Amino acid sequence: MKKLTKGQITVLAIATIPMIAVGIGGAIGTYANAGSVLHRKETALGVVAAGEGATLVAALVMIGVTMLGQAAPLAIRAALWLLPAAASVMGLAIAPTPTEAIVFALTPLAMTASAEGISFLARRIVVHRTGVDIEAQRRNAAVLRRIAYHRARAERHPWKWVRKASALAAWRLMGRLGDSDATLGSALTDVQNTRIVDGANTALAAMFSSAPALPPVAAPTTPAATPRPATPATATPKPSRATTPEKTATPPAEPATMPDATTDQTVPAYEPGTPQYVVRGLWLNLGHRPTEGAIVDALGEAGLANSRAQAGKIRRQVEAENPALPGPRAA
Repeated sequence: MKKLTKGQITVLAIATIPMIAVGIGGAIGTYANAGSVLHRKETALGVVAAGEGATLVAALVMIGVTMLGQAAPLAIRAALWLLPAAASVMGLAIAPTPTEAIVFALTPLAMTASAEGISFLARRIVVHRTGVDIEAQRRNAAVLRRIAYHRARAERHPWKWVRKASALAAWRLMGRLGDSDATLGSALTDVQNTRIVDGANTALAAMFSSAPALPPVAAPTTPAATPRPATPATATPKPSRATTPEKTATPPAEPATMPDATTDQTVPAYEPGTPQYVVRGLWLNLGHRPTEGAIVDALGEAGLANSRAQAGKIRRQVEAENPALPGPRAA
């Protein structure tokens, strides 16, 4: 739990003193206004007690409940506005002239501003120390309950116009969900920052690791493509196939020796820990051409860049440099 520093306590105390002074000034003004018209001090004091005094009680209750980490009841929140409004109406009723009516109506509102300001500061202090905004949670819970009700009514109510009205109401409420919730805003910002960092990491890894993979791309002159034109040449002795069936078996022996020539090629020696080394080891362990997903997992376990684009590029490079590796797994 966070603690307020001495500087913060001093600033909050200095900011609270004018608020209290404004409330007291409004009460004195209402007392003077009522006393000048009613000519009875007791009656004027009752007017102040019913307006500013009751508002002060509601403000103190709201501050105490907020300090306990609880949401203020609806009656207390409504009293902070209805009681000064009632005092304003009372001032309008007893004012002898229109000019004085305006003054008598505005004077009680000073207590509303004072009570709301002090309550707001108390709530922010609790949020700063505990990290939990009870009022925001109360509003979000109320909005979620109304959304659930309207969604259920929009799906199952027998009247079509009621379903349509509930669907529109649910969409409007969704726009108010999480309004002025600092905790939700910071959580969404953290999620977005994490995604941005992950995207930048993937982009930089693909950018810096793609440079060594460029030279092998020019080597896809796969020797396996050379035996294919050789097979038609071996297919020319088909006329002799009718005379001597044994000789027809000898021509296919020549293409069979061609892969031997390819296997005699020097196998590149990859340094341990490189992506090419990891992919070739995975290829030999599986006994068939690995998928991009398997390569991504193997590169991730080795602590290397493991994007799908990088996995496909390394697989093509290893396949081009090691033509003797087995092909894809049979379906």
